[in-house]
Amino acid sequence: MRKYFLLYLCFIALIITPATVQSAELFPAEVRVGLYYDSSARNLYQLTSDNGFNVMINNGQENFTVMTFSDKLLKVYSTDLNAFSLISNDFKDKQGALEYASKLEQDGVETYLLFDGSWSVLAKTNEHKSSNSGTFLAVKGDTKLPGLLIPFKLQKPVIFTSTSPEGLIAIEGRRYRGMLEMTQAHGSNIQVVNELGLQEYLYGVVPKEITPSWHEEVLKAQAVAARTYTIVNLSKWEKYGFDVGAGTGDQVYGGYDAEHLRTNKAVDETAGQIILYNDKPIMAFYHADSGGRTETCEDVFSADLPYLQPVDDIFYANSPHSQWETTLTLKDISNRASSVLRNIGEIRQISIVERSQAGRVKKLLLKGSQGEAVLEKSQIRNILGLKSNYFDILGGNAISVVAVFGENIKENIQLESKSVITGQGQTIFSRGEAFILAADTSKIIKSQGLEDAYTFRGLGYGHGVGMSQWGAKAMAENGYNYVDILLHYYKNTQIKTLAENF
Repeated sequence: MRKYFLLYLCFIALIITPATVQSAELFPAEVRVGLYYDSSARNLYQLTSDNGFNVMINNGQENFTVMTFSDKLLKVYSTDLNAFSLISNDFKDKQGALEYASKLEQDGVETYLLFDGSWSVLAKTNEHKSSNSGTFLAVKGDTKLPGLLIPFKLQKPVIFTSTSPEGLIAIEGRRYRGMLEMTQAHGSNIQVVNELGLQEYLYGVVPKEITPSWHEEVLKAQAVAARTYTIVNLSKWEKYGFDVGAGTGDQVYGGYDAEHLRTNKAVDETAGQIILYNDKPIMAFYHADSGGRTETCEDVFSADLPYLQPVDDIFYANSPHSQWETTLTLKDISNRASSVLRNIGEIRQISIVERSQAGRVKKLLLKGSQGEAVLEKSQIRNILGLKSNYFDILGGNAISVVAVFGENIKENIQLESKSVITGQGQTIFSRGEAFILAADTSKIIKSQGLEDAYTFRGLGYGHGVGMSQWGAKAMAENGYNYVDILLHYYKNTQIKTLAENF
């Protein structure tokens, strides 16, 4: 289970290289990652290992092995005793039960050893009425050897490790370092947690969050930011019994199969380093591309954090997201907003109500056939499916005309949101039309745009808070190191090294 090592933190001013931190604080040597939980939990999993499996439970002090499987594949599922019939419970120890069950297996009887503090042998029945309560965890290999039943009522996680100290375990085809823990979730579903060392966890995070082929200084910056983010968020999923999730709600974690030599090297070369503000680890948010300027945390996540304030990228990022454009019809917008806005009817018009100090859209007004509503902050890009909140809106019916000023001097004039008024005060341009006035003639032309659509023309990708990964890439390519990068995006912070002392 979780181990802790003592950190002695001594705060030394950072000059060029990260200082060593020493102070009495507990810091986890392991990270518990939720792989399958809540709605993603299942009642059946397939595990594979090149070396076989140890199945363990914890007795309150240490893990002890209940049974070892030489099988390379295990089926692990929830069940109840309605699916089995008792053969015998007259065994002094596991060995006696195992020998008895193995003989039955050779005769074609599918057997399981039940461990609930003592040992029994049960046979799997072909016809049964299961209550689907999932009160037992069943483990069965792919060879003719007995399976294992452990009751969830023991309220202890069932732990799976490789029989090799450095071996890997795959669940549903994806390999992981460390151990897998299984507990009863809701109903018959099983929650799965991967427990492993912090460094090993980061091996599986950094290449999922940034491109491994990028400059090594960017990879180091990402490793330090990811390590710091992990430390700050260790209690986020405490009620579920783990530290962080494996999906986009936290940092994406891909396990062993996601690892890359270059990102592993970046994690190793920054081992123990974190970002501090006033001697405390920071909430190290990061994103893909700021569009040229990052955002204040308060205008995205509500929390006012002094080290997460707007800063300009030093160099143009030149990313695929630096400039973007997308057009949505009012029907598109209505469909996307309907999941959260159910009482305003069909969307008829949208407009920007408020921008942040960095220029991103903070509030967006949606006027519908039955009312209106305001989308705020991250709601805007998430609901509308935009790359960022750093955008302007152009009506889909926007047109431009060419003004001629004698001697063929021409100028394109965008008429979107503009009216043309005569000297007598008469409006001669309306939505969807342009009035062309020549020396001796005039003509009204229709717009070729979509009157029920809006074009979003924007910059960057992501929430915009903290380190811009593409901005960091540009800095690294222009000679800045990872410390320079981190101190640019996280204002008035320090990079310090955790000195391990066991």
